[in-house]
Amino acid sequence: MIGIEAAPPTTLTQKHPEHSIESFMEHFEYIANPVGIDHIAFGPDTMYGDHVGLHHVFAGELSITAILGKKEFKQVEYVKGIENPTEEFPNIVRWLVRHGYQMQMLANY
Repeated sequence: MIGIEAAPPTTLTQKHPEHSIESFMEHFEYIANPVGIDHIAFGPDTMYGDHVGLHHVFAGELSITAILGKKEFKQVEYVKGIENPTEEFPNIVRWLVRHGYQMQMLANY
């Protein structure tokens, strides 16, 4: 099982250089294509409160500089569309439905 996480700056992609549900879901599709949707879980790890603090922890622990090089990224307080635990999963499901994922495929979630 591979978990897709949403703390900045782990959501950045070349196509979506801003932290958003679009960049988060691009990670999902990148993994889903080779391994299949049955092997993916969503673990956005959002919370109420200090998203900037979470941003700093993940940036330090995941060596984001090693991955992104010296490219600068905008520090944000939250990932747009996945702002908090109340909104994250309804927004993820809405995104999946809007992008053609059928309920039979989503039954595992």
